[in-house]
Amino acid sequence: MSMSLLDVHLLTWNGARYLPHLFQSLRAQTHRDWALHIRDNASTDDTVRILEREAAQFPVSVTYTRNAENCGFAVGHNQLIAQAAASFVLLLNQDTVLAPEYFTQLLEVLQAEPQAAAVQGVLLRWQCAADGSAGERTTTIDTLGLRVLRNRRVVEWHTGVAWPIPELALRDRAEVFGVSGALPMYRRAALADVAWQDEVFDAQFVSYKEDVDLAFRLRMAGWSAYLASRARAWHDRTAAGPRTGGDWAALQNRAGRSSAVRRYSFRNHLAVLIKNEYRVNAHRDWWAIGWYEWKKFAYLLCREPLIILGGLHDLWRMRHRLREQRAAIMRGARSTPAQMREWFSRF
Repeated sequence: MSMSLLDVHLLTWNGARYLPHLFQSLRAQTHRDWALHIRDNASTDDTVRILEREAAQFPVSVTYTRNAENCGFAVGHNQLIAQAAASFVLLLNQDTVLAPEYFTQLLEVLQAEPQAAAVQGVLLRWQCAADGSAGERTTTIDTLGLRVLRNRRVVEWHTGVAWPIPELALRDRAEVFGVSGALPMYRRAALADVAWQDEVFDAQFVSYKEDVDLAFRLRMAGWSAYLASRARAWHDRTAAGPRTGGDWAALQNRAGRSSAVRRYSFRNHLAVLIKNEYRVNAHRDWWAIGWYEWKKFAYLLCREPLIILGGLHDLWRMRHRLREQRAAIMRGARSTPAQMREWFSRF
């Protein structure tokens, strides 16, 4: 059998209510030259039964593996990427459904833009019913990509806004800082270019902000990323990222998250900066970065001191690895500090 142009990776964990809708949308894809690789992170619901049923009758080549325990987003996707052989790799979230042209339209962008490492479509909000019925596919934006503010907060671009946005809808593609981890397509050569010790996603992150870290590393290495404005998909995200840089938006975005996620968010944000920030850019924007971090630190110290203690303890344990990773990123950097600054928005 000849190698497919596209490897599609699905990492699952207790996603039984979503999977029938996802697989229905995968069967409808107009692009046919792809293979599906599934890895389950020790699900305890009906996920495994559904996966086995779907894999047995799926129209493209399927591989299926189970992990003995839930090893998280980063490790799970690293395992899948290590087995990839195609030129392009798409990461599926289990809680998504795709329009039929999604694969085709993303591939067109990557093939037209040789320096593009990543592309995503327009992700809209999906409200899947608790009983597993289809629910509502809305026209409200989940994310159009990643946007970096001057204080180095990273937000989902245009989340919560109604689609279409005229200046974007009339174009085939628009360049973005980076792509969300929900439904991105990557050029495998770009992933290999920025991998550290064969890790594409930083395994020490476990979960949360791995896509942000990868977006920074790809930008630092001189790669670009795009929004494919005509591609559509829907994502059932219970806590979408804030679209603005305000403190109130940041506090609202913490509501409903588990203590583990809040700890990962705190420490992984700092790890991204330690690894990827040019010192000259940090010096230029010290007031914006410092003011944001001071306010966050003060809030957490008063309201969630264990998050700070746990996160700082983690960073201390990670310090040697972070230092080595930063050195590798800076050695391979092909974007200048000025080029990186162009992506840091004031608001």
